[in-house]
Amino acid sequence: MSKETTKDMNYYSDITPDFAPREVTFDPIPVFQYKKTLAKELKSRTISKAESMRLYECMLTIREFEDMILKLRTGAYEAIADYNYRGPTHLSIGQEATSAGVCSVLSLADYITSTHRGHGDSIAKGVFAIFEMTEDQLRERRPDCADLKGRKLQDAVMEDHVFRTIAELFGKEDGYGKGRGGGMHIADFRVGHLGANAIVGGGVPIATGAAMTCRLEPEHERITACFAGDGAYANGVVLESLNWAAQSQYTGDMAQTKFGLPVVYCIINNHYGMTGRCQDEVTGVDFLARRGAGFGLNNMHAEVVNGMDPLAVRDALARARKIMLDGKGPVLLEFDTYRYYGHSLSDPRNEYRTRDEETRYREIDPLKTFRKALIDADVATDKQLQNLEEKVAQRNERAAQRAAESADPAPEDVIKYMYTDTVCSDVPAKFQKVETYSEPPTIKRDKDNRITVRDSIKEALIEEMLRDNRVVFYGEDVADYGGAFKATKGLLEMFGRNRVFNAPISEACICGTAVGMAMSGYRPVAELMYMDFSLMASDQIANQAAKWHYMVGGATEVPLVYRVSVGGGKGYGGQHSQSLESVFCHIPGLRVVYPSNAYDTKGMLKTAIRDNNPVMFVESQLLYNEKGTVPDDDYLVPFGEANVLRQGDDVTILAWGPAVPDAVTAGETLAKENISAEVIDLRSLVPLDETTIFESVRKTGRCVVVSQCVDIGSFTGDIVARVTRECFDYLDSPPVKVGAANGIAPQAYSLEQAFLPNAGDVMAAAKSLM
Repeated sequence: MSKETTKDMNYYSDITPDFAPREVTFDPIPVFQYKKTLAKELKSRTISKAESMRLYECMLTIREFEDMILKLRTGAYEAIADYNYRGPTHLSIGQEATSAGVCSVLSLADYITSTHRGHGDSIAKGVFAIFEMTEDQLRERRPDCADLKGRKLQDAVMEDHVFRTIAELFGKEDGYGKGRGGGMHIADFRVGHLGANAIVGGGVPIATGAAMTCRLEPEHERITACFAGDGAYANGVVLESLNWAAQSQYTGDMAQTKFGLPVVYCIINNHYGMTGRCQDEVTGVDFLARRGAGFGLNNMHAEVVNGMDPLAVRDALARARKIMLDGKGPVLLEFDTYRYYGHSLSDPRNEYRTRDEETRYREIDPLKTFRKALIDADVATDKQLQNLEEKVAQRNERAAQRAAESADPAPEDVIKYMYTDTVCSDVPAKFQKVETYSEPPTIKRDKDNRITVRDSIKEALIEEMLRDNRVVFYGEDVADYGGAFKATKGLLEMFGRNRVFNAPISEACICGTAVGMAMSGYRPVAELMYMDFSLMASDQIANQAAKWHYMVGGATEVPLVYRVSVGGGKGYGGQHSQSLESVFCHIPGLRVVYPSNAYDTKGMLKTAIRDNNPVMFVESQLLYNEKGTVPDDDYLVPFGEANVLRQGDDVTILAWGPAVPDAVTAGETLAKENISAEVIDLRSLVPLDETTIFESVRKTGRCVVVSQCVDIGSFTGDIVARVTRECFDYLDSPPVKVGAANGIAPQAYSLEQAFLPNAGDVMAAAKSLM
């Protein structure tokens, strides 16, 4: 690309006081710069003969695996001709050079994320990790092969890698994800593969988060390679991720540690999203590498690379790796490649591309061209390559037979791995060392040892960040400003900008990077200023954070906390007032809690940070100034245990969050009318304390469930259904729900008062059951 200029108005008066137009130049983006041959690479010793053969073996392994999928659809794969494969068929045949070339440069400790078309990436990461492993590491993966050594041991582990990949594709218990995720979600955390992703672009913020972990531990010299297709680079969260990675706060004057994010975004441009053409149709650029110019003054070191040549890919990745380990990341590489088949095997591909186009790309098939290069460079003879090709084919056949015959997951385990039951009871020694840079911010207690809910949040964060250096906190305006509601004022000064920092206004990326950090060993607390904004991040919360523990059969945990605040009752209108906890109670894999007082807020936030599940921690802005007695020492409030605030015999009132004060007021007023109400603060919604609920309802025979959620679709309905099912014989009246009106939160005070439930509504509901 030639150097380009554009007119730009600069609004910083110290730079252009007269607001005059000026020329801004952009560095050119290199395209197809690699001109070497295998013979030249061997001569310069940038690659060895053994490494060249490993590249070819990796590409062969990918091709053989995907040819198997192709043949299974027609019964042509003779090794398991009768096997009925019923999974997805998103083939990457033609793209092998990109997967193999990238992963050949990665270390065992480096991370990758991948796509729904990610079989090749997964296989390649495993292949080169296995080539790097010591014999002890190999035996750890195959303890049944303890008597093997050298290449025989390596071959046994390699075959096991292929077997577990096929087993996952087939939905088998021996698969990498125990058959829960399947091929579109395949992962192997032992070699840094954080997962393929069926959501287009869904893995990009996760990779960005993993790179945040790498940045905080530069001594490990780890990087993250993020594979995503051309279609992903029109996706909002992907563009958010590029901006996130290129932030000046990593390398500029504000940085505590000046080190750019070590992530390389690998655009796998096979020219089609599903059928939409990247070029000349669904984008306005010739190369997607141009995206880098929108986020970094250095174009994010963007480059367009021949993705059909594994040596060109390898060269680009090696240069990118050095850039990243020098602290100058991120890097954006576009690999120009091609998929020889359609989006899936149900796509005949004849409606949107021509046979001539396919033929041209088949002439530069990476396996065919690299095979020739190996012979021309005297790396191997034709016979030696034939032997390797037969070896790879036979290995795949044996693995496929074993996978087809292996056990299916037991039906009774259908929701096994939905949650982990582990918590962080003991912090590893190396993370117990915590640096602070100022005294803790002052938290004012009155004579009764009371503090506000707002300060209980701050105290919980301080205690947990002092306990565990892996706890980091970020969100919009949470650093210098201390958050929109000042709940975190002083944390930046105490812990520094490596652990407390502002995020761009990118809710999806806030939530997605937290997933990546959690999956790579940290324990992030991410704040969304308003719960309404969680809808903008719902994929990263619901499809990523909530699902990964299950989809990989418990192979990873996702210990993170999303702090979200509800603005209802303050006149903020329909987009800043929604109480959406019911939405997330209906997302399996998430913990959801909503405390109503200062004591529970501190204790439950500490519990959330130590829990190894993703936790949606809901806060009410109406309660931030409410005071309660809170010990200034370490204590936890367990999840799944409700709190009986008032004993009663006539009716049970269940509530959470800001509905609890109304329930208490209603209970006290009902008592004056000789109605004895038992008031229970549920505080934990997922998990829910059904034992306490059912014991109370069986005693009182009546039940009212209260929240500030709109009534339709509310979690109150789920609770009523459970009470009805489990306590039916004890009920004197049908349980009732009390919630916000089935509408949109209004701004007008008079309307909002009518919209939200109050103590009078709770009383009326209770009386209706008598």
